[in-house]
Amino acid sequence: MKQKGFTLIELLVVVAIIGILAAVGVVAFNGFILNAKKRATLANLETASRFIETTLLRCDLDGGIINLSGDNSIDCNATNSTSNVNQIADSFMNYFISSGFRNPYNNNDPAIIRTGSGGDTVNGRLRLDETECSSGSSGKKLTLWHKVHDEDPSPRIFEMSSWCN
Repeated sequence: MKQKGFTLIELLVVVAIIGILAAVGVVAFNGFILNAKKRATLANLETASRFIETTLLRCDLDGGIINLSGDNSIDCNATNSTSNVNQIADSFMNYFISSGFRNPYNNNDPAIIRTGSGGDTVNGRLRLDETECSSGSSGKKLTLWHKVHDEDPSPRIFEMSSWCN
């Protein structure tokens, strides 16, 4: 009598092939996930950069106080001292948080912070800082950094036309 079915060796070969394919798939899937998180962080950076740049251009044109949302406003007549630039950075940070910015790498980490100066080791986070004017004055400019898993970024620098002259 002839039995129908697979031998133990055939079953082991199939299980080994499935295991290899699954291992390759997991590695490729993790790469896709990391790249998607990086792209989402860079999209947050672009959105924040355009908003900051547009708002500071409005300051140059209109002056006065620009209301971002709720309690968040920018005093366009503020000098570019450390405290004023940090206050402007805080207003932008609070605006982005209230607008729903999320950290793509980890929802428990904030999407944006303001440190005043210094590094950041959390992937997916934007960081607002102040930096020195290159003109040798004691004034400050606003910088926006981002952190992703596979690159060392350079800051985006923003200033009103009356700053750093």
